[in-house]
Amino acid sequence: MIIPVRDGAQYIGEALQSILDQDLADIEVIVVDDGSCDDSAAIAASIGDRDSRVKVVANSGKGIVDALNMGISLAQAPLVARMDCDDVSLPNRLRLQVACFEADADLQLLGTAGLQIDRDGKLLRPIDVPTGNDPLREALARYNPMLHPTVMFQTEAVRRAGGYRRAFTYAEDYDLWLRLSETGKLANMEMPLVKLRSHPGQVSRLKQDQQKAAAALARQSALLRRHRAEPFDANGQPAQAIAAFLASRAATGVGVSSLERRDIELMLRTADIPMALTLKLLFLAAVGAPSLKTLALGPRLAWRRMIARPPRMRLN
Repeated sequence: MIIPVRDGAQYIGEALQSILDQDLADIEVIVVDDGSCDDSAAIAASIGDRDSRVKVVANSGKGIVDALNMGISLAQAPLVARMDCDDVSLPNRLRLQVACFEADADLQLLGTAGLQIDRDGKLLRPIDVPTGNDPLREALARYNPMLHPTVMFQTEAVRRAGGYRRAFTYAEDYDLWLRLSETGKLANMEMPLVKLRSHPGQVSRLKQDQQKAAAALARQSALLRRHRAEPFDANGQPAQAIAAFLASRAATGVGVSSLERRDIELMLRTADIPMALTLKLLFLAAVGAPSLKTLALGPRLAWRRMIARPPRMRLN
């Protein structure tokens, strides 16, 4: 089990206890502290002092991708499970997921449904996921159909795939699932086995635009890999990778398809994309017989950029 944590002192104790209380006892728990300024590491270390299955390592604030890859590099078990520091696993989670891997040697990645809870642990709603190979792969081409804190995967399969990649930060899991789907079997369990906590400090709330842009890059990169290499550094900075992809796409001179339109719009929201590149892509999206949605791309993007600008300082 890999649990990255940064300033999660409020919930890390409950999260760890939910893993130690599993009805599968033969486990290792790797807590990667990503530069916490609170007592997260101390709380986890205290639990580790009482239970040798818990190991705490420091990532020195290098970010979620490096934290996850560090955990994978240290894992000794053939299967790795994931959970966030503010979530709670049900007692039978690991046993049921391991049983699925034992029953299917081709399985590389397995997620589950979830239960959304509020900051105090009160149940809000169930979170369903697509199940079955065909529905899951169809969904994967359009969005991330797997709940990251619920997954379990083959350790060596993820290592062979290159682990998580920094260019896709905030959608690093989606990029990894897409790559794993090219080499093996993915599945979701219909049963909810993890309580997923919802609160204002979550990355999915604070970094919505960056997450959507990274997911768009992941989808377009998956399409690219069928024909040629990705035109950016997959372990570089996200904004630079997006800019390099957009420049490469504009250089083809080929009109933007309806399938690309939405993804390109999401990536164009990234800060500091040159205006000339933006105009070239808007032109490519408008050639031929564009839909009304495509014609609205320019004004919508201009509005998004305008409201994203910091207010000018007024001098008195």
